[in-house]
Amino acid sequence: MAEKVRTSIIGLGWPGKEHLKGYLACPTAEVTALCDWDEPLLQAVADEYGIERRYTDYREMIASEEIDAVSVCVPNYEHAELSIDALCAGKHVLCEKPPAMNADQARAMAAAATQSDRVLMYALVMRFRPEVQFVRRLVDAGEFGEIYIGKAGYTRRRGIPRGKDNWFIDRKRSGGGALIDIGVHALDCVWYMMGTPKPVQVLGSTYSKFGHTVPNGITYDVDDAALALIGFENGASLYLEATWAWNLPGGPMKQIAGTKGGADLEPFRLFSERDGVLLDTATGAGGMPEGYGSLPKNPFFGETAHFVSVIQGKAQPIATAEHGVQLMEMLDAVYRAGETGRSVEI
Repeated sequence: MAEKVRTSIIGLGWPGKEHLKGYLACPTAEVTALCDWDEPLLQAVADEYGIERRYTDYREMIASEEIDAVSVCVPNYEHAELSIDALCAGKHVLCEKPPAMNADQARAMAAAATQSDRVLMYALVMRFRPEVQFVRRLVDAGEFGEIYIGKAGYTRRRGIPRGKDNWFIDRKRSGGGALIDIGVHALDCVWYMMGTPKPVQVLGSTYSKFGHTVPNGITYDVDDAALALIGFENGASLYLEATWAWNLPGGPMKQIAGTKGGADLEPFRLFSERDGVLLDTATGAGGMPEGYGSLPKNPFFGETAHFVSVIQGKAQPIATAEHGVQLMEMLDAVYRAGETGRSVEI
């Protein structure tokens, strides 16, 4: 492997630009090429950041021998096809969330990574928040004891995205609504802090109550609210809520609780007990624990730098292909539970 990993990006919407800035900030990476079917957007972004190689056809880009790795930052329905094509072309892949439209697609992506002997990592960016990494290290060190409860939420009072050609609210292109769009962030963040236990059972409900806010004639067949209770093989449970719209306040919720302590990310606090005294520890100045400022504050920078380190053999991925499969299994199970009104075993 060369001293620098030659990276590229497919899709130059907001996530793609964050990946681009992350690679440019990484001293062991260089951005070799950009791709977007929207040529004016492609030219504008490439000119702004001084990228010479520009493609409107991703197949031409991944055929280039001047590229080692690809960030796939396109709508959900294109994740599997583009990632598998890139892997089969010998490129390492960092795919945006959600991993895929469903677990079957995620399994096919994982199989392609194994067969091509290339890295497939998912852009589960919440894992790269410095405070999340801090909490996970405390969990791994046993500081919180047995982790048995997680609470995850990402809710909006009003905030239904439509996207280019309204793909966000068209299930055949998005895979779902609030749950797969923003719920996946909260779910993955808390699941990761809990140690990624194996999911075994899901009870869930999904609702679509705000289609009237979308202009007539536009397909709206996705959930705008989802609630779930996920059970894990180790006996732990995780409660999840995700909404694009409801008549309650919006906001994030990311909490874990163990037998010795717990953590709340919003705002960041640690909870523990010493000699029968309950302790509530707030963060230090700057929003991080004292002495824990080595990780990039921008999680996209941490994410892309980690991906590059994995490609170079300097790190093991913390957002693996198997995690992508399990995450999609949980989301699939919530949707099935919502449709059937019954709990679903994974």
